Amino acid sequence: MKRSFVFGVLFSLYAFASAQVVMHKGSVPLHNEFNPTDLSAIQDGIYSIASAKPWPSQVDPLVQYLANQKRYHLPTQSASKPAKRSLYMPQVLKGFSGALNEGTPNDNNMAVNDDSMVVSVLNTFIRVYTTSGVFKKNWSLEFFPKDPKNVKPGSGVGVLDRSYDPKIVFDPVAKRYILVYLEGSASSDTRIIISFSKTNNPLDGWNVYQINGNPFGGKYWTDYPMIAINGEDLFLTANILKDSTDWRDGFTQSLIWQFPKQSGFNADSLPYNLWSNIQYKSKSIWNICPVQDAFQPGKEGLYFLSVRPGDASNDTLFLHSINHNYSHGNPQYSYKILKSNLAYGLPPAAPQPRAGFRLQTNDARVLGAFYVNDKIQYVQTSMNHNNGRSSIYHGTVQYPDQTQPGLTAQLISYDSLDIAYPTIASAGNTVFGRQSMITFSHVGATTNPGTSVVYYDNSGQYSNLLMVKPGQGYINSFIVDSAERWGDYTSIQRSPIQPNHFWLCGSYGKSTNAVGTWLAEVAINDPSVSISQINQTPIQSAYPNPVADLITIPYRSQEAATLELQISNALGQVVYTTSAQVEAGQHKAIVHLNDWAPGMYYYVLKSNQVLVLDGSFSKQ
Repeated sequence: MKRSFVFGVLFSLYAFASAQVVMHKGSVPLHNEFNPTDLSAIQDGIYSIASAKPWPSQVDPLVQYLANQKRYHLPTQSASKPAKRSLYMPQVLKGFSGALNEGTPNDNNMAVNDDSMVVSVLNTFIRVYTTSGVFKKNWSLEFFPKDPKNVKPGSGVGVLDRSYDPKIVFDPVAKRYILVYLEGSASSDTRIIISFSKTNNPLDGWNVYQINGNPFGGKYWTDYPMIAINGEDLFLTANILKDSTDWRDGFTQSLIWQFPKQSGFNADSLPYNLWSNIQYKSKSIWNICPVQDAFQPGKEGLYFLSVRPGDASNDTLFLHSINHNYSHGNPQYSYKILKSNLAYGLPPAAPQPRAGFRLQTNDARVLGAFYVNDKIQYVQTSMNHNNGRSSIYHGTVQYPDQTQPGLTAQLISYDSLDIAYPTIASAGNTVFGRQSMITFSHVGATTNPGTSVVYYDNSGQYSNLLMVKPGQGYINSFIVDSAERWGDYTSIQRSPIQPNHFWLCGSYGKSTNAVGTWLAEVAINDPSVSISQINQTPIQSAYPNPVADLITIPYRSQEAATLELQISNALGQVVYTTSAQVEAGQHKAIVHLNDWAPGMYYYVLKSNQVLVLDGSFSKQ
């Protein structure tokens, strides 16, 4: 299999929100307390099932949309040459089938506690396993009411008959799970169900809340939730759509909720802040992805990312920020605009081994992101305009708190595979912070759909692709024609107690041509992943900063080493490099900048080819 990476750099402009973003305050009571043992009390009977989420047509909707926009261009260039690859390769430790529903898109999500229990969720089931793969219990998301047939309006969670889009996270500080999913796809019934586990064990019961999915009235409903947590708060984003429309044609606006987690853990009333009217140039910003802090409790507030996901080609990234926790009393929202010279774009439908059968890749929204060491890494599905393949766009925002954040991007692409629905997890630490694990779905004209993973090391190189779960057949289980729903997301999480282990879930084609769910534990043998501290530490940052003519970068090494210094400008272009053999002791790099252009510069220092120091300075 030939592999290609398309490299690019991003430059940044910035702007703060000029639209009148509105913050609302509210609170909802505890609506129900659910325990899996309550399932025995549910009455037998026949229940009405709500209609499925609307779908625009049986024609390939994204190809048709592009044709309507008249911006669909076939690639005219060949794929680029393979990049240098990481020396470290992920390994599969174990894998087993997860929550299963063969009739709806495989929206896979999962969370692992302190390496004893795995919770797998998708439309519309929740399934609990031990980390060794032993099945414990499963139930429908629609069973969170104690008795969905006889429940009275206003008493607890109302009847759930259209539950979908579940997201789950494990809080390593509180040692609790938080589960969010949606109910209903019309203004007549649109709710966000938020559940907090009572203990570390998901079988010990949940505190259940419901939020109005149409908070401002009218003919609107909520779609596609995304969640992240910091030390105090749960952040939730979602899209508001018009009735009787799909996620693209009916989009109205995206919202951000902020909840104090402890209220949910305590079964108290759940207060919240809600931000609406998030716009740029009078146009609502579509889909807002929360950025998960890699370490808990993490920084105060949260970052969020958005792109223009429906465009055939675009270079805009929105960096949103809420600056304080709920307890602050008055957190503020703002955003900056980053511009890229590596364009992302609406990905094509992916061919399967059976001729004429394809898998939908939907759009190019940001699907996963994390923050560590003053950097954000994020992933999205994108068109590779060089080889025409659905590929993974992997970006890094450097120093997002600065006025002009730095930004770099690379495109992960393969000549014989289409890949989509990526998710990313930090594999680094406070010393080596660059590493990450990226999982995604794969398929090809001769390769059945399955789940893969790659490792991104501290030197900025990717491992070879590892097929965690190869497909056994093509997928044709949801739509009768050849344009099959592939799913809306996958997930990956670092083990709370084993830093070089990661849990992921994705989909694969079964031999029956149905779609299956796969859970797996993978590991990486890169020794820097498990390091929490090293003896080599910087004395201080580069100085003076800002600088006019001469910059000094100090460093102390505990052993003889080859030190390499590299400085790049805001466009990501390398403008200076030097190296030297040094003995153990204190050192400093001095660089004359008299004839350098004013602006931001970014430096990295490697010791024996291992990144040990990075930072930035401003040239006056």
